[in-house]
Amino acid sequence: MASAGLSWESTLPGQPGATRFSTDDLPERDRVAIFREIVARTVVRNDVEPLSDGPFYVHSTVRALPGLFAYWSKCSPNRLSRGAEFLSDGNDSLVFSWTKQPRLVETLGREIPLAGGDAILTSCADAYRKTMLCPLETVTVSMPRKAFAPLLRDFDACLAHPVRGNSAALNLMLQYIHLLRDESLTSTPELQELAVTHVYDLVALALGATRDAAETARRRGVSAARLQAIKSSIRERLVDGGLLESAIAARHRITPRYLQMLFEGEGTTFTAFVLDQRLARVRSMLASSRFANRKIVEIALECGFGDISYFNRTFRMRYGMTPSDVRNGRTTT
Repeated sequence: MASAGLSWESTLPGQPGATRFSTDDLPERDRVAIFREIVARTVVRNDVEPLSDGPFYVHSTVRALPGLFAYWSKCSPNRLSRGAEFLSDGNDSLVFSWTKQPRLVETLGREIPLAGGDAILTSCADAYRKTMLCPLETVTVSMPRKAFAPLLRDFDACLAHPVRGNSAALNLMLQYIHLLRDESLTSTPELQELAVTHVYDLVALALGATRDAAETARRRGVSAARLQAIKSSIRERLVDGGLLESAIAARHRITPRYLQMLFEGEGTTFTAFVLDQRLARVRSMLASSRFANRKIVEIALECGFGDISYFNRTFRMRYGMTPSDVRNGRTTT
């Protein structure tokens, strides 16, 4: 959708339920007014006030999942406020937001200064004002109060209370939220429901979950978040032919045995996952015209295979064809 020059894409490739918008296409002199009316006041239901003499900008991606909205935004200095004129909409969603930079949050009659890296839970049922005096990078999740609040040990104490940036649960949640941009995590309704449950678990742990919710979260959301973060680390390091289970475990501050258990919970192993990812990357590169001038051996080595005969054998066992067949566009019969 495009409104008055505002770039607003209702879907992202391969990511159903995602929205991306940017103010870049707006004329600078009209940017604030158009953004305020089309997005802030109409869609998000708050007001925005620029706090800088420089250009006003907002770049956001939103993932809409059942029971969860996740936002990743970068914006110029501004003050965001939700006052009496918006409170009548009946929205009582809970908003858990993290920013890389410092900010001041005013709500429930309190002023709450937040350092860079801190997070806070606020309610759309209460008036608030959030002041950001420098360019901002933020991650936000919005959840229905009815679904999320019962997970907290003391809801009133958690509301408008800072979660400091050194919180292990907060950092694990941020890693997991980042991974939600990967379409494979939410490609089916079942995966979407799992992802939302895991986010609830991690946010509740960061804020102060009930005993039962915390125990469940450690078995469910924490394990899922750690495994997804581990998989991401593996994909980034496939070129390392000597990629070791112990090194990945140390990087994520867990024992090798716990790492093994995480993969076993999915019916696989660390070694099998690494092999699968390497084979998939080779196949993708062979099928791409970008790498048409690269030798197959070079691609295999680049993807972490040190033994070419082993690579050829496992590739054929996995895909039922040779690497040359893939490069030449031949398929199995």
